[in-house]
Amino acid sequence: MTDLATTSQPLEWDSITLAGLRCSAHIGCKPEERRLPQALLLTITIYLDTRPAANSDDLAQTVNYSHLSKAVIELVSQSQCQLIETLAAQVAEKCLTDYPPCQAVRVQINKPAGLPNAEGAILSIFRQRTTGKS
Repeated sequence: MTDLATTSQPLEWDSITLAGLRCSAHIGCKPEERRLPQALLLTITIYLDTRPAANSDDLAQTVNYSHLSKAVIELVSQSQCQLIETLAAQVAEKCLTDYPPCQAVRVQINKPAGLPNAEGAILSIFRQRTTGKS
């Protein structure tokens, strides 16, 4: 498992954002919530240094956001989590583990059916690589 920190985001980092990624998952604490897949909207911001890719014009030097979006949709659709907190942590871990240029990630999950009188229940987490263990 990747060492993660929850410190604030460095302002100097470049970022790539996948906004409003439509996914569905059997998620929720109640059996009736898990009966059918629920729509989720994910916004994922990857923090990285884009200079190597900009200087080389080489996709291998950055995060391929098309590949990332497919990987996240697959992870979410196969998830058996009850909580969006667990799912967000799994998405963050995937980003940091599978995409080496990614130094930090913010994952926001909107569960539109989460509250009957609201546009959704939204969770946002931030994780970054750590340089060593404490």
